[in-house]
Amino acid sequence: MKIIQLIQRPQARGVELFTAMLSEELQRLGHVVILISIFEGDYCLPFSGKQIHLKRLIKKRFFDMKAWKEFSRIVKNESPDIIQANAADTLKFSVFSKKIFGWNTPILFRNASQISFYINSPWVKFFNNYLYKNIAGVISVSNKSKEDFQSLFNFSKAHQVIPIGIRIPTNQTHLESVDYPLLVHIGGFSYEKNHLDLIDIFSNIHSQIPELKLWLIGEGALKEEIKEKVKKFSLKDSVIFKGAIPNPFEIIPRNAIFVLPSKIEGLPAVILEAFAYKIPVIAYNVGGIPEVLINEKTGYLIPKSDQMAFKDKIIQILQKDIEDLNPMLNSAFEVYRNSFKIEAVSKSFEKFYKMILSCKTDK
Repeated sequence: MKIIQLIQRPQARGVELFTAMLSEELQRLGHVVILISIFEGDYCLPFSGKQIHLKRLIKKRFFDMKAWKEFSRIVKNESPDIIQANAADTLKFSVFSKKIFGWNTPILFRNASQISFYINSPWVKFFNNYLYKNIAGVISVSNKSKEDFQSLFNFSKAHQVIPIGIRIPTNQTHLESVDYPLLVHIGGFSYEKNHLDLIDIFSNIHSQIPELKLWLIGEGALKEEIKEKVKKFSLKDSVIFKGAIPNPFEIIPRNAIFVLPSKIEGLPAVILEAFAYKIPVIAYNVGGIPEVLINEKTGYLIPKSDQMAFKDKIIQILQKDIEDLNPMLNSAFEVYRNSFKIEAVSKSFEKFYKMILSCKTDK
C-alpha cells in the first residue's frame, strides 16, 4: 500500500510523534509512506521516509485554497491508497481539498482525544458532522474516545479502537537518582494539559517540602503564562523549564514521579513510556487514562480536578522507598509489554487499512 499520513505541523507533540513512529513501522512492513505536514514547524520528526512540508500559515487554517490545491496535486501525483488525517486541522484540510478538487482516495480520521471537548455550539457540531460524512472510517485511540465520538455523531461507517504504541530502546539508559525529590511533566503548554493546576499543586507541596523540584518538558502557546505564574509564586529556582526533548524518559532520574493533571486525554503515550521505564505515574481520571492506569496497580488515579487528592498522593509516594513501588512498576511494565508495542499496534493499523480498501473494492 501507499499511505499518506497527514499531520498538523512538525512538532514534539504526542500526535505527531506517534504518527512518525507509526509511519516508520509501516515502512518496515513493506508499505510506502509519505508524511505530510500542513503548517510551519521546525521540529525534526523521527521518520526516515519521504516528508513533505507545506509550510502554510496557521492563520489561514480556515480558508487556504492554495494549500488545498497543492495537496490535491500531491494526491493525484502520488496516487496513495489511503490518507490518514491525524487529529487537529488535518480532517478539515483533507476533506476540503477532496471536495473542491475532486480526488477519490479514501480518508481515515485518527481520533486521538475526546471530540465533545471541542464541540461548543450546534454550528460546530453540524460542521464536524459534515466532515465525518466525507470520510471512510475512524480510528479512535481508546474506548472512551470512541464512545464519546459515537454519542455525538452516531457514525455508521467503520470505526475501530487502535491504541497508541511506543518503541523503547533495547538498552534503556536511565539516570541514577538525583539527590532531591522530583516531579516530571511532559506535554505541550496547552489548556488541555492543565499546567495551571499543576503549578497550584506543586506550590502547595513545595511549602511543605522546599527541596522538591518540578521539571516541565515541552513547548507551547501557554508557556509564557506558566512562567509568569511560577515567578509570581516565587518558584523560579524549583520549577525547571526543560523545553522539548527527544526521548525525554532517557534523561529522567529513576526516583522521579511522573504527574499528569490533564483536563482531557485520549490515551497519552507518555503514560505508557513511564510504564516502560518504570517511573510511577499519578494522573487525573480523564479520557482513556483509566483504560491503562489502574489505581494502586499500575499507577495512581485521581478524581478529575481534585487538587488536594493529587497533592496528598504525591506526598504519600515521596515518603515511600523506590523498592516499595516495585510490584506496581513491574505490573505497569507488563501492561506496556503485552499490549502497546508499536510493532503490534502498526499491524492493527495495516489490517484496518486493508479492510477499508476491501470494502471500497466490493462496492
